[in-house]
Amino acid sequence: MMSRSIQLSFFLSALSIIATTWINIAIAQRYLHADGKTRALFGIIEMTYGFQYGVAIAGIAALLLSLIGKSGSQKLRIAAVVISILSVILVFLRMWRLFVL
Repeated sequence: MMSRSIQLSFFLSALSIIATTWINIAIAQRYLHADGKTRALFGIIEMTYGFQYGVAIAGIAALLLSLIGKSGSQKLRIAAVVISILSVILVFLRMWRLFVL
């Protein structure tokens, strides 16, 4: 059986990944609807989505919970750590560029 902290870690990681994906889809849609000059300076517009870095807080909390969590299965704990690290990394990648290829 999973401990509460491992369950919460999985939940926060999933929440972080979903929120990050949603924000990056919004950025990609805004880029696709932009004209040439706006696309050239899109980094300025991308800064208006700075709140996306706040999503990393959920990923970091998930990482901390997975590290301190006591679980019956070591595999579950390792999976929680890996997913929480992935959720933090995805926040800082520009995934929206993959959506506009």
